[in-house]
Amino acid sequence: MKKLRRQNVVDLKKQAQRVLKASINLVQQRWGKLERRKDSTRSIHIYEIRPRADEHGFDLSSDALRYSPLWYRGSNAIVDAVAYARSYSRRHPVVIRIYDGTGNVIETLEYRGDFNSQAQTRHR
Repeated sequence: MKKLRRQNVVDLKKQAQRVLKASINLVQQRWGKLERRKDSTRSIHIYEIRPRADEHGFDLSSDALRYSPLWYRGSNAIVDAVAYARSYSRRHPVVIRIYDGTGNVIETLEYRGDFNSQAQTRHR
C-alpha cells in the first residue's frame, strides 16, 4: 500500500514537472515572438491639432507625447505644431490631423519615418 502511494506521488511529481516545463517553453516562445515583432515593426505616431475651447490658440495632442496636449498660439501656431510633431517623431511614420472648430478634419498630413526624406502626402 505504501509503495503504491509513493509511486503515485512520484508519478504526480514527474507529471507536474513536465507540465511546468511545457508551460515555461510556451511562454518563452510567445515572448520571443513578441520581441521579434516589436523590433521588426515601427509604430505610427498619430497627432491631432484642434482649436482650443477658449479660442486662444491650438492644442497638439497625441499618445506619443509625454505631456499632452501642448498649447500653441500666434500667427504660426499650426505650422509650429506640425514642425514639433515631425521633429519629435523623427524615426516613426507620422500622421497629423488638423481639425476645425466643429470637429471636422480639415487636412491630414502623412510623413515617412525618416525625417530627412521629404516624402509627404496631403489629404484635404
